[in-house]
Amino acid sequence: MQVSGGQVSGDTGRVPVAAGEHVTLVITNDVADEVHVHGYDLEAELSPGQPTEIAFDATIPGVFEVELHEAGTQLLSLQVG
Repeated sequence: MQVSGGQVSGDTGRVPVAAGEHVTLVITNDVADEVHVHGYDLEAELSPGQPTEIAFDATIPGVFEVELHEAGTQLLSLQVG
């Protein structure tokens, strides 16, 4: 997914993921920020214009927000189940 001027494009909204599935999120932002996957306590620094990848196994069932910390922008919700 890409974030430009505060607008998010790509898979947004609620994204269903099967329990146990390997998830890879690739985020590109036009400004420095930090992305956080709630519930999994995963964080990654974003550098302007550089794709950043977060990969993990979806082993915790539920709905989890993925957000930019500085901007306070929600990118998507992962629905694991």
